[in-house]
Amino acid sequence: MLTRAPDLLQVSAIGKTAAGIGWLCCLSAVLLLASCSTYRPTRPGEKVYRDVVFATPGGNKLRMDLYVPQTAKPAPVVLWMFGGCWRFGSKGYHVIMRDLTSAGIAVASIQYRMSNRAVYPAQLEDCRAATQWLRDNGARYGIDAKRMGASGESSGGQLAALLAATEGKSRIQGVCTLYPVTDLIELGSLYEKHSVGRSLIEKLLGGSIEKKIDLAADASPVYHISRALPPFLIIHGQRDRIIPVEHSEWFFRTLEETGVEAQLIVVPDKGHWFRLNNEQFAEVSRFFQVHLAKVDTGH
Repeated sequence: MLTRAPDLLQVSAIGKTAAGIGWLCCLSAVLLLASCSTYRPTRPGEKVYRDVVFATPGGNKLRMDLYVPQTAKPAPVVLWMFGGCWRFGSKGYHVIMRDLTSAGIAVASIQYRMSNRAVYPAQLEDCRAATQWLRDNGARYGIDAKRMGASGESSGGQLAALLAATEGKSRIQGVCTLYPVTDLIELGSLYEKHSVGRSLIEKLLGGSIEKKIDLAADASPVYHISRALPPFLIIHGQRDRIIPVEHSEWFFRTLEETGVEAQLIVVPDKGHWFRLNNEQFAEVSRFFQVHLAKVDTGH
């Protein structure tokens, strides 16, 4: 594991070619994950609540899974957004933050509308609805939603960052993003000659990037950086050819220049879509334990 400041490198032509192949690998990986459940049994000292309905946009029920440690006091919570190119995936697969319960932190893994059902900002609206539902109802499940973090991978990392930008640091106290999408406009340029990747972005926007340029910017976390953001922990694989590591490096540098507390961990031997090893997960756990400490009830 390597933690370092960013080098502002341009994505090479070779990287662009590999990225097109990478998108296909991404889709294959997500579909493979969707073919088998990764639900794990409830552990001693823990409660799991599955398929809790938190919103019904357009009459469509959205659900979350709650993993709650049985602690003396209500537990802080991290909202988890899965990745899958905004088109694939489910709340029950690849829940990387699942083990935070061992550190006394609850995890809420949420479903949000896929791009075949609704265009952006519907996905962000669903994430915001989940945070509000937890604030209104979390106490019934042993959750203290005044202490809330956000996390997600890939497209879910984009949503976690946007959620923090729209909710503010008094409501989202920390964000951990894994190989996140940070700039849809630049990513669209990267996939200019690769119709699969570009079409997934345009499906999210409801039209071509050129015609939806303002919406693409609005859906890009890098355009929402301000001092109102909470601390960030960013983890990205050095060999990522789907979302190049430069995206996280640019994002990290801009956070630091704006005065937002941020840490970037670049993992040298990893590409896209990987699980954290024990050392990396311990860093994530420490991050949330520090930033989800008891906050002023007046916030």
